Amino acid sequence: MSLSLPALAAQTETCPTAITAADFDQIVRQHQRKVYRVLLLMLKNPEDADNLTQECSLRAYTSMRSFRGECSVQTWLLRIAVNLARDDARNRRVGFWKRLLRFDDSNNDGKSVSSDLEPASTRASPERGLIAHQELVAVWRAVDQLSPRQKEVFVLRFAEEMELKEIAEVLNLRTGTVKAQLFRAVTSVREQVGR
Repeated sequence: MSLSLPALAAQTETCPTAITAADFDQIVRQHQRKVYRVLLLMLKNPEDADNLTQECSLRAYTSMRSFRGECSVQTWLLRIAVNLARDDARNRRVGFWKRLLRFDDSNNDGKSVSSDLEPASTRASPERGLIAHQELVAVWRAVDQLSPRQKEVFVLRFAEEMELKEIAEVLNLRTGTVKAQLFRAVTSVREQVGR
């Protein structure tokens, strides 16, 4: 029998042994792809996105008892994922300066994920597919230039097609703030892409 996370959380208060790994595994599996996509679009590195997706699942499992059911499971998991991405970015900046000061030539794998973000093949013509790919690459280059907050809002709105209220819950912001950040992000992307 499979239960939703709020039902599982409610059961833990009355019967601590009611949660099985299989129940939680099903909940995580249901949302794992969305968590991965958000992390991939934020980090631009499939390996890091995969690692943080696993870390997100681990954090959700260890903090499941603190889940109050005030938001959806998806919102809760995406909030954990966004916070992990922020922590990862902070740690990378610190690591960069440490490597620079030690003159460490360790090779960071800065692979582009443009191939992971390619549009689906359009059978109309190869030229159309190439133009669509170039436009997509230009948009994501422009998104990379946004502030971290604007990038988070942009990714959640356009890549994950979330409602503004959901984005506000995930990022722990007011809806008005999300609207303002989204407006600034879209304006900046349009200016850079040269629409």
